Amino acid sequence: MVRPKVLVLSRLYPNAVMPNSGIYVRRLVEALANLCDVRVVAPVPYCPPLGRLLVQTRFRQVPPSSCVNSVEVTHPRFLTGPGYSFHSFEWHTFYWGIRRTVTRLHCEFPFDVIHAHMSYPDGSVAVRLARRYGVPAIITEHAPWLPWMNDYPRVRRVAVWASKHCAFHIGVSRYARDTIAHFTGESENLRVIPVGVDGFAFEADTNGQERDPNLILYVGRIHRIKGTDILLRAMRRLIVRRPEVRLRLVGGGSFFRDSRQQEDELRLMAGELDLGRHVEFVGEQPPPVVAEFMRKSALLVLPSRAESFGAVLVEALSCGTPVVATRCGGPEDIVNDQVGVLVEKEDPEALALAIERVMDRRHEYDPARLRAHALENFSWTSIARRTVALYAAALESSRKASP
Repeated sequence: MVRPKVLVLSRLYPNAVMPNSGIYVRRLVEALANLCDVRVVAPVPYCPPLGRLLVQTRFRQVPPSSCVNSVEVTHPRFLTGPGYSFHSFEWHTFYWGIRRTVTRLHCEFPFDVIHAHMSYPDGSVAVRLARRYGVPAIITEHAPWLPWMNDYPRVRRVAVWASKHCAFHIGVSRYARDTIAHFTGESENLRVIPVGVDGFAFEADTNGQERDPNLILYVGRIHRIKGTDILLRAMRRLIVRRPEVRLRLVGGGSFFRDSRQQEDELRLMAGELDLGRHVEFVGEQPPPVVAEFMRKSALLVLPSRAESFGAVLVEALSCGTPVVATRCGGPEDIVNDQVGVLVEKEDPEALALAIERVMDRRHEYDPARLRAHALENFSWTSIARRTVALYAAALESSRKASP
């Protein structure tokens, strides 16, 4: 089979300003590069320097192009505004911001497929470009459409149009897929392909290193949508029954004002709950440090209110660490009784009891079995093969439809 030429379109792609943004998109691209020829167009926002718009002006530090792990990445600019002020029109500014770049790229790299990450504006623009160049478009959605699509009817109309005109629309979990179907109706083009895990970066311990049986790990944004407040309340209950228990929170450091404000509020909350020496905020950490934390912890907990997938759960399992998560969407595709515990969201007592249950049964969770579960279902090699199979199906369908 001839290697397909794939244009990946994603403003989530990591860059010099946000090196950890959309790292899962980069991991997929790197896995796809073993099976396809891939180029990436990763637009970044441009906003006129009005007032103190720190977030937008920082993107000037992103170079026009880069090459990471032998994958060429181009960073054109598209016009945006503060907050959601341009949100309904972004698919137009996004399209015109990248059109010249894509035209030039098509001359030197005549791509067969466009694969966009996120339905709006990326996926909507990908469908528009696909029609221009006569190639199929595939969209991967990393976020649930509910409830936010209810609040943006113009965005919803465009996203639904794109879903109906792309070759395949992928949700990263059954939950993400079902929220799309809520608006588009059921369709054969709606599929599920999860996010993968790097089994080399997230390895289980092979040296017999002892875990800390009292250490709980959380990795993610320090934010209420992630249920961090519920976790802190669960800790308040846990330390009454287990005074030796400790929680390490990894994440934070966002330059978005709302996220910084929520992190500050949650740090204050930890003090108000008198958690003191039982809770440690260590900030954002690189993957090797996160993996080491996972290997040393008794378990990882993800107490989210809504989660499209929950990649950190798969990373922990790949490190041989059991998990506790809430029934909030994506985790239900990952967690079963053999690898951890699922509980209802918004319930600190239920979360505390689930954490205790895993701690009490920690010797029943064989690290090798946990790692096997992660790699058998979520290795990037497997995810890349499934994705390329969709490329082949899209190209075959496109050939049959051509006159």
